[in-house]
Amino acid sequence: MFDADFYRKVLPERVTEQCHGHPGDVPVVNLHLANGRTLDLCHVAHLADTWVAVQYFRDTETCDDMDLAFLPYELVTMVTVSLHHPTSRRIGFRLGEQPSLPEAGEEHERHGH
Repeated sequence: MFDADFYRKVLPERVTEQCHGHPGDVPVVNLHLANGRTLDLCHVAHLADTWVAVQYFRDTETCDDMDLAFLPYELVTMVTVSLHHPTSRRIGFRLGEQPSLPEAGEEHERHGH
């Protein structure tokens, strides 16, 4: 299962590794979901104990509009990272975004546990 540590550590490291030596290319990260949908990520917005919030491109052709999705970790079945030439893709996954993390005990308080 892809958990908070994956999105916080592994994914940024792999995207950085893929981009190394290809500074002009645009990184594209897709989340493949168990329901058959694929989300083209802009960035990870928030990490919680059991779910992740991501900003994703609604229209991958223009990358103008984004939506926010809240996903249980187990819904993500595969994550792909690819590089695209800037003439075919002008915006991709943003590495500089740091997802917000809950404060200690915040998740339990928020849910009344």
